[in-house]
Amino acid sequence: MRAIREQLSSRNLLRRVLFSTLFFLVLFFGIMIISHLILPEGVLKNKNPLQNWETSNNTYVLTLQIFLYNMLSVLVISFGSLFGQKKESEAQYLSIGYLAFFAQICINGVVLGTWSFSMGGEAVPLLNRITRTFDLVHRAGLWEMMGQLLITCALAHIATILTSGKTTVTRKFREIHLTRSESIVLITGFALMLTGAIIESLAIHSL
Repeated sequence: MRAIREQLSSRNLLRRVLFSTLFFLVLFFGIMIISHLILPEGVLKNKNPLQNWETSNNTYVLTLQIFLYNMLSVLVISFGSLFGQKKESEAQYLSIGYLAFFAQICINGVVLGTWSFSMGGEAVPLLNRITRTFDLVHRAGLWEMMGQLLITCALAHIATILTSGKTTVTRKFREIHLTRSESIVLITGFALMLTGAIIESLAIHSL
């Protein structure tokens, strides 16, 4: 765990992004396969009350609806990023935003593994579920999750409440500054999520 924390909390943005991507892929597909094997199909279907909203017949409006819905997860990640924790022996604080992001990835893995989509249609074989994830033209999931990942990595060092062992210190918001690279990665993350929303809206209207 210490090695994982060091990579995620690194001051090197590229290292954070690369390691987070590797960890995300292992976690997502691992959870998906395990949940497919041990959980009943559709176990999470219609369990999220926030998904019970009427979709617009207008593609542009639907895209905005999906994008704003996905921004709820970004709000949780951003809020979590305001908190950082480390052991006294560690050099860098680990953003709690990672916990929010990887928790979302676990949920996504279970949803795909158990085919718990509200409009998923008939379940497809496990191998097809894996390969369809990489269909970037017709599937929005990877776009959206990678967007969340980039946002999480970009905000990894914005914590204002820092806990080291039993000691907690606070910083003022004006003390927080994103580097140019972090700002670019943050904007890219939002762009990927918007791309995912467009692809998802088109997919819904094609059903």
